[in-house]
Amino acid sequence: MPTDAEWTTLENYLIASGYNYDGTTSGNKLAKSSASVAGWDSSSNTGAVGNTDYNEKRNATGFTTLPGGYRDEDGTFNDIGKDGGWWSATATGTESARDRWLYYSGSNVNRGVYSKKNGFSVRCLKD
Repeated sequence: MPTDAEWTTLENYLIASGYNYDGTTSGNKLAKSSASVAGWDSSSNTGAVGNTDYNEKRNATGFTTLPGGYRDEDGTFNDIGKDGGWWSATATGTESARDRWLYYSGSNVNRGVYSKKNGFSVRCLKD
C-alpha cells in the first residue's frame, strides 16, 4: 500500500501534468481524471465525478477508481455509488490511519483520517 506521502507525490505529479478536470496545473481537481466511467451516482456540480461534463478527462489517468463505498465500524456497508476510499500505509495512531477518497459530487481527491475498524479499498504497489 502507498504511504500518505506517496499518495501526495502522485497527486502533485498529476496536478502538475494537467490532469485536473479543467486542465489547470494548480489546486486539487483530480477526481474525474481518476474515476471509472460507470457506477457513480449523478451530480450536476461542475467537474464532479458524477457529472458528464469534461468527458475527455474521465479516467484520463487510467487509475479507474470505483465507487465501492466503505464498511463502517459496525460492519455495515455504506455509500456504494457515492464514494470510494483507499487506505494509505500511514497510521496516525494505534486506532487510525490516513486515507484518500472521492465523492460523486466532488471534483477533488480528499485526504482523511479514519478508524482502522472501518473498511476501505487498497491500492497495491510493487516495490
